[in-house]
Amino acid sequence: MKTFFDGKKKVIGMVHLLPLPANAAYKGNKDEIVQFALEDAKTLIDCGVDAIMLENFNDWPQYADEIPWESYTLMTAVASKIRDFCPIPFGVNIEMNAWHQEWIMAWAVNADFIRLEAFVDNRGGSFGYIPACSTPLSKVMKDYPSEILLFTDVHTQETYGNPDVPINELAHNAIGHDSDAIIVTENDKNQRITIADVKAMREEIGDFPIIVGSGVKPHNVLDYLEYADAVIVGRGFKTGDRIDPKLVREFMDIVHTKY
Repeated sequence: MKTFFDGKKKVIGMVHLLPLPANAAYKGNKDEIVQFALEDAKTLIDCGVDAIMLENFNDWPQYADEIPWESYTLMTAVASKIRDFCPIPFGVNIEMNAWHQEWIMAWAVNADFIRLEAFVDNRGGSFGYIPACSTPLSKVMKDYPSEILLFTDVHTQETYGNPDVPINELAHNAIGHDSDAIIVTENDKNQRITIADVKAMREEIGDFPIIVGSGVKPHNVLDYLEYADAVIVGRGFKTGDRIDPKLVREFMDIVHTKY
């Protein structure tokens, strides 16, 4: 799995779980949660994305660094089911920054990567304070070794830095703490990352992998991929709450005109 970044540009499609148990929006619909997630994963695979990532996107309000065990156990069960049939790289992300639970889930189901929203920068938001996790995570990784890749955010969206460190400086810090790829969603002005921002990061960190985590659309994906190694697409692949195969295929066709 360490060969994820092999020179080919990647599109990572998101499987967004419906609100999970112990969440205020949970509707008692356990079977529907599982069914929709499995169907969305299969649609993304069939439509040609390069990787998929499972996320508790619809849980609200979010927890800072650990979700309730009722949520965690069902999400782990879904992750295991997807892993059983998924022929492409598969990752998990537990919002906001449940680093311990993420690593153990990925380790248990043999996932290929995790996303960490606060790796080397301390962040805060409506859900509370999130301390950087690179140091405590290293101990868990030692106790439960795996080839799981770390995709790590700098300036993750809808949060504020404490202190507020520039994204390119954080990128260097993440590389020094064994990140496998940098995810960028917001720039130094807490605005959506621009193509110019990604270009500047590329010039700063050389050929280290960069993933654009939001704001990628059919009309700009080729411009982002000129400087980034991968993009993450979630809501852009949806009609309503479900993955729309037409949107996925159209997006992938655009990517494949150049990459």
